[in-house]
Amino acid sequence: MSKPKLWELDIVRAVAIAAVLLIHGTSSSRMDLPLGSRSSTFYFAINNLSIFAVPVFIFLSGLVLFYSYSDTWTVRRTPGFYRKRLQFILIPYLIWSVFYYMYNQWLDPTVKIQFSLSQFADLLPWGLAAYHLYFMVIIMQMYALFPLLISLVKLWRPLGRYLWLFGILVQAGYFVYRQFEDTPLQYGDRLFITYFAVFCIGGSIGMHYERFVGWLNRNIWWMTAAAASVGLIYLLITLQAFRGMRVEAWEYELMFNLYPTLVAMALIWIGRHCVENAPRLTAVISSFGAASFGIYFTHVALMSYYGTLVSVPVGQAGYHIAVWGNIALIFTVPWAVVHLLKRVKGSWLLFGK
Repeated sequence: MSKPKLWELDIVRAVAIAAVLLIHGTSSSRMDLPLGSRSSTFYFAINNLSIFAVPVFIFLSGLVLFYSYSDTWTVRRTPGFYRKRLQFILIPYLIWSVFYYMYNQWLDPTVKIQFSLSQFADLLPWGLAAYHLYFMVIIMQMYALFPLLISLVKLWRPLGRYLWLFGILVQAGYFVYRQFEDTPLQYGDRLFITYFAVFCIGGSIGMHYERFVGWLNRNIWWMTAAAASVGLIYLLITLQAFRGMRVEAWEYELMFNLYPTLVAMALIWIGRHCVENAPRLTAVISSFGAASFGIYFTHVALMSYYGTLVSVPVGQAGYHIAVWGNIALIFTVPWAVVHLLKRVKGSWLLFGK
């Protein structure tokens, strides 16, 4: 028997995809504007405080997978699990990779449009057809690993009890290895192990969700304060690093994982509060969150096209209007498009399920 849906997670997804859009919408401004100016610092703050987005999505993947399968998993479910991921994850990824491979050529008037199967095949394993597709590479690795991980959890109960610690230790070991390797791994940031801790922490919560919610209700105030404090510390150290100050690798690694974890926990409580007390607001935000996968795939195409039409040099009065016009577009148009197309049969080919 399937467990009830956790409606609050759509609100968490909505905040996470909004953070993705803010990262992409402000990425050029944080670099183009004069270093030390108020505008540069403003966009830098928005960009870096939104950095929790991808880890939160991976955290949610771990939570939902272990929440859904931990009580009923057997090794015999493995083929069905992979079939669903092939259908709803890999196929959309392939389609959008082909789209961006051709679309980016079309946007460049100096490039002759062509399809090279060998070139495309080189791009595919690491999500190089478009800069945002790296997330799909990471999440597919997590899905590939999940049957083995949950099978081990079922076989050895202590692993299930301390899955969160196991994830932290494995990722910490990989971090130590990176500090001593002679030749850095190419695309090492796109390996599952880079986000393994947050995935396992999410998985631990998913296996004990009701107990976690009870704990969260008792500790929400310090949890929220901790999320805000760690976020501020992360912003300060990255801002100083941007201005030339030395930041130790372990400091960045700690903050990069701790900040999204605390944010995800706080957002779960906020999501539950909204579901219970603000049904109309919940419906709107949940609609945005439910469309997050489609928004993720589509918004970069809109941003790229907008960039070919609107180009305001830094320093001119319309610069900030152009930046926020772009952000407004990627918040609204992809949401509307996904909402409409999801009513069409076969839309799972583009947006999964």
